[in-house]
Amino acid sequence: MGKKVAVELNANQKWFIIAKGYSEKHQISLEETLGIFSFETTKAVNKDIDPEANIVFSLDLTNEEVLIHNLNGEVVEDDFEFEDSEESSDIQRLSFIPLSEAKKVNPKVQEGESFSILIDFEMIPEKTKVAIKNGFFQNFKITEKQKIYERYLPLVGTKIKAEVLSRNSNGSYNLKFEDGVTAFLPASKVNKKLDMNLGSYLDVYLESVNPENRLSICEVTTDSPQQVRDIVTSEIPEIEEGLLEIVKIERMPGVRTKIALKAIDKGDGFDPFGSVFGEGAKRILAISERLNGEKIEVIKYSDSPVEYVRNALSPAKVVDVVEDKRGFIAIVDKEEMKNAIGKLGANIDLAMKITNSKIKILTVEEAVEKDIEFNKVRAYEKPMFGKKPKHSTRDSRRNEYFKGIEIDMSEFSQDVAQFNEIQKSPSLDEQVNEVKKSAPRPKRIDGSELDDLFSEEALQFDLDNDTDYDFIDQIDFNDFDDEEDDDFDVDENENTEAEKPVVKAYKNAKVELKDFKVDTDLANYGLDLDLNLDLSGFEDDWDKKK
Repeated sequence: MGKKVAVELNANQKWFIIAKGYSEKHQISLEETLGIFSFETTKAVNKDIDPEANIVFSLDLTNEEVLIHNLNGEVVEDDFEFEDSEESSDIQRLSFIPLSEAKKVNPKVQEGESFSILIDFEMIPEKTKVAIKNGFFQNFKITEKQKIYERYLPLVGTKIKAEVLSRNSNGSYNLKFEDGVTAFLPASKVNKKLDMNLGSYLDVYLESVNPENRLSICEVTTDSPQQVRDIVTSEIPEIEEGLLEIVKIERMPGVRTKIALKAIDKGDGFDPFGSVFGEGAKRILAISERLNGEKIEVIKYSDSPVEYVRNALSPAKVVDVVEDKRGFIAIVDKEEMKNAIGKLGANIDLAMKITNSKIKILTVEEAVEKDIEFNKVRAYEKPMFGKKPKHSTRDSRRNEYFKGIEIDMSEFSQDVAQFNEIQKSPSLDEQVNEVKKSAPRPKRIDGSELDDLFSEEALQFDLDNDTDYDFIDQIDFNDFDDEEDDDFDVDENENTEAEKPVVKAYKNAKVELKDFKVDTDLANYGLDLDLNLDLSGFEDDWDKKK
């Protein structure tokens, strides 16, 4: 492996490296950096050496050198007496050049003419060099601030990533942007819920750029309302779509934020306010979460100052707002005073800021005592956004099933008419139905009540009052099997002529019940046959029609 060869740089090459390093570090062009050197060197030389000198640092990109000239040098005769004729560092050589040397550059030059003299910076006295150095750093700092001002002024109000450099004794912080520019974060603009660990990165908002500041000219904040605006816009697309407008945002960092929204009338009758909260207030919760749990209150903007003040005091329930010469008087019940003022006065403070007005809170008793006229009717209108009236989704779904279906009722009407005609004809059960209707109908009959329904006393009553059951005497009981006989035993000693029809009627009813079959047509259509339905009213209405 070959040895590294040390390359000795001349003075001009060293100046090029110095100037380039300053330019890249502070994001200032190489020409501007050399211009500062030229200005400060000329100023120092004019003061200490030659009042007419004009020192210029010129750039030679081809050879990567910086050449230093005095543009106001003078050509003198060759026998001009320098203080040290053998030394090129003689300070007089900064202002004068012999004619023979000048002709090497310009053969036509004459004695006494102005000439651009190439000089060596080392010939300048140390005292003058110190003045040049101090002047350069001061001027360079001013130029740097001006460049930062021009670069960052259009970015005021925008979000910038910054690194925490140090914490000052007063609670403020020094930060650094990604391009190396430093920024100042005042203690009053620090969000207490943020982790401000040294070396950590966080999003800050550029609040101002002031080139007159002694240190960092960029001042940032971690509690800008613009941060809330950006988050709200991203979480509520109706704002981006132009359906809602953010009128104003006021914030107490880490505690509470009030956002005044205004609906933009599109003429379609659509009210976009409900979209602000989303399902289960998910949007508001998302905004609060992105602000580290900060309480978010969205209020409805109103062109009426009184109504706007009432809304701004949410969540306090305001009885009335009265306008006076000094501002507004908000009248609340005594138990609402705490909500109206808020913790640490946050609610009333933000309400005054967002409405840009002075608000005084009084209780109802205090207002009455001061003879203030106000509306005592407590109409607590929700200041944020009213809820839409509830409507059953069940009804809407049911209506969806019948959408587009046309039902012809003519056939149904014909069936009803035919049924009515049939009902007009006499039947064997007609008088029985009359008796049943006169008796109180239980809502539901279970198995234990069935025997009571066909008790001997009940059947005896029916038979005594109904001659249509004479056919029972003609029934031969020998046709019934023993099992059926066992179901009902009759004491032979009590087997009188009056009791015989009763037994026959009971057995006949048992046969009919045995042959009874459930009509499953209705059950197949989802009708629960065990429903506890009282149809007595329906039968009464039906008999009236007949």
